Amino acid sequence: MSVEEYLNSVGVHYKTHNVHGPTVTAQDAATQLHVQIQTIIKTIVFTNQNNSPILAILTGDKRVDKRKLSSVTDALKVKIASPEATKNLTGFEVGVMPPVGHKNRVTTVIDRNVMDQDRVYGGVGVPEILIEIKPRDIARLTNAKIADICE
Repeated sequence: MSVEEYLNSVGVHYKTHNVHGPTVTAQDAATQLHVQIQTIIKTIVFTNQNNSPILAILTGDKRVDKRKLSSVTDALKVKIASPEATKNLTGFEVGVMPPVGHKNRVTTVIDRNVMDQDRVYGGVGVPEILIEIKPRDIARLTNAKIADICE
């Protein structure tokens, strides 16, 4: 099921935006959409000491503090998942990772700064499309913890 099919099935309002060219970085996406980088979200898959996935969602201008993420998720340590593990755990590739609609339920933590935005833009699972969605919908659909997880 695509992210759009998933969002339609749960009745969440969203918009998609076609982009032309790479959006490898948050700045690329912000430039393409003509929006502030703080409204771009990065969705990064980490794993804990048991190789269980943890999804971290943060604004495009921030970096995850692994100690904070470990603390919030009661993990001994966390590390960024390999591209192979990311695909296996979520069904999506690194670089186009959506904040919702993964093949398995994933522990999700959203940085507080994301929740300050009315709408955010993130991956939808394919390179040429970005999604616009309300952070509170992401939090509700993923049953996310909201915490300070950035440097």
